[in-house]
Amino acid sequence: MTTQSGFHHRLRNYILKKHGSVNAFCRAVGIKYPAQMTPYLKGKCQPGKKMIERLEKDGADVDWILTGHAVGEQSSPISDALAISRYRMDIDNLLRQVRVHIGRFEERLKPAIEAYAVLDDEEKIVDLSSSIEKFLGYELGALASVPLSDIIHPEDYVQFKMALERQNSQDSVLMFYSRFKTGTGEWLNAEWSLSVKRKPMTDQNEYAMILRKTDAQLY
Repeated sequence: MTTQSGFHHRLRNYILKKHGSVNAFCRAVGIKYPAQMTPYLKGKCQPGKKMIERLEKDGADVDWILTGHAVGEQSSPISDALAISRYRMDIDNLLRQVRVHIGRFEERLKPAIEAYAVLDDEEKIVDLSSSIEKFLGYELGALASVPLSDIIHPEDYVQFKMALERQNSQDSVLMFYSRFKTGTGEWLNAEWSLSVKRKPMTDQNEYAMILRKTDAQLY
């Protein structure tokens, strides 16, 4: 089974194949001291948000580097992925946590994730990546701080809110089939799962969602 355990080998392979040396990679992505790469290349720590952003801007397949699997290469219910993964809903590193935990699943549970999104307590999209914008065909940054209700079909949003109200526990995973509005104004059918977490010492929730297209006829 391919997991995150070999990510440092994949990272080194990517760097040497594209740039020829660690020093050249550091110059290309704006890392002042090449020694900063040592913990990553020895597998002593996982890339954080800034390193992931540097790799993405450099054109790296971050999902492959972290997990050994490219996004979308597996096919199984995406709700299983979030249900098994008990990551902490930390807004600053959630995208990294989702990718890291995907690498821990058994082969049969690896989800065909096509997009990620993080929502705050008001259900507004937190701009951690352009994943959902690419998925729905919007310009980069177009969905930052946009409420979920603006991109889900009104009928489907009602069902979503009813499901949230029915949940008994503060932490839960919900699965939906909904129509999402694309950048061209059309509706795209998607299967998506939402992880709900209660912020410690507050009455506010944090949300993470993963999505993929579906051929299912919703209505």
